[in-house]
Amino acid sequence: MQDIQGLKNIKVVNAGKNWCASGVSTDTRKPVSNSLFFAIKGEHFDGHTFVNDAIKSRAAGVVIDKNYEYRADAAGNKAAVFSVPDTVESLGELAHSIRERYKPTVITITGSNGKTTTKEMLYDLLSGLYDTGRTQGNLNNLIGLPLSILNMEQETRMWVLELGTSRYGELASLTGIASPDIGILTNIGRAHLEFFHDLEGVAKAKEEMFSAMKTNGTAVMNADDPLVMGIARRFQGRTLTAGFSADAQMRIVSYNLTDRGMDFSIVYEGEEHSFSTPVSGRHYLYDIALSMLCARHVNVDWETIRAACGRFQVFRGRGNSMSYKNNITVLDDTYNANPDSMRSGFLSAIERYGAQSMVAVIGDMLELGDRTAQEHYALGKFLAEQGVGKFILLGRYSGNTFEGVLASGMKQVYAKQVGDIQSAVQELESLSKDGVTIYIKGSRSMKLEQVISAYDTYMRGRNA
Repeated sequence: MQDIQGLKNIKVVNAGKNWCASGVSTDTRKPVSNSLFFAIKGEHFDGHTFVNDAIKSRAAGVVIDKNYEYRADAAGNKAAVFSVPDTVESLGELAHSIRERYKPTVITITGSNGKTTTKEMLYDLLSGLYDTGRTQGNLNNLIGLPLSILNMEQETRMWVLELGTSRYGELASLTGIASPDIGILTNIGRAHLEFFHDLEGVAKAKEEMFSAMKTNGTAVMNADDPLVMGIARRFQGRTLTAGFSADAQMRIVSYNLTDRGMDFSIVYEGEEHSFSTPVSGRHYLYDIALSMLCARHVNVDWETIRAACGRFQVFRGRGNSMSYKNNITVLDDTYNANPDSMRSGFLSAIERYGAQSMVAVIGDMLELGDRTAQEHYALGKFLAEQGVGKFILLGRYSGNTFEGVLASGMKQVYAKQVGDIQSAVQELESLSKDGVTIYIKGSRSMKLEQVISAYDTYMRGRNA
């Protein structure tokens, strides 16, 4: 990790000639021994407060803001100390220098929905053939991405990196750090409208990744999304497309929901290929097809792809199901939500389980700005019109969703606003009839996984 001494605008406050670090950390609550600790100032904590803790925990070195150099005295000869104008910016610079040193094939993924599923699917496809690394969890911002890169094993030849954004300019900075050879765009949806205002604003933000890519790079695009294809037409490098569209280079031609998950077929370069996967839902076919197209681009064979597809499982909180006695099913989609992921998730569930037996537990969708009330109203109306007959609504904007449900004019609809997690679970308990399907979804900060946990405890006690 001695690359750090070559970064611009860095001052070596204290460092011996032979110092080295085995990794990078920003959190003293996790092991930092022999790591380089970056003191990051965030919304809730200032990492400079924990510099001494890092040194006591045997960090190999610390990187601090130049305005905090007085804290370097505590290091003595126990750790190397470097000061920089901006610790977040320097973290990114260091990650980029490591990327340039290792020279892996770098694949970056962005989009309003499906980023993490696409990343995990692609990782499974590639790791059967190559030493492959990936961003951990959803560490996809200006701190998380560099941390993922800096803790990557040197032997990895493929890096699969998720890039997120909620501000203009952020994706351009992330792309500069990762310097991708291949960029994947899953879709353009109504996410972070508080900052981007409309779909065109979201598209403008996502296009930053492709504007910052090398001209000899490759873009892998959703052929069914008009805004995505607009970006594809402006991209200077090579473009590959996947989707249901007849013009897609990898075309999804059929799918069938099964007891095991889903069977589907694609046509690529004039040949049809069939697959089975435990994943269930039409919207997942985009994540899978984009991953498969990228894998074929880097020469992964069909048998490796077929094997990975057959064993792939979505992460907890992304639509996975739990079954109980009396044919009661809970669909856990609590990880996050926006208007488009709400619709696609519910439509996939309705396709498999039907709408009449469904209980929709809906939390607020956040970061929608001045469209918040409108989008919640529209969601309630849309789901009721699809035939969903029972609703449990939580959050500040649940009243808007409730109004939308009523405005649908659908008869025999039951909708209840509740004030907290416990009330939601009690309502669920009263609606737990034989054959019911419970679909739970909301933004991350709604913490609807607590509904899942409490309901699971109740059902296990009831079935004991």
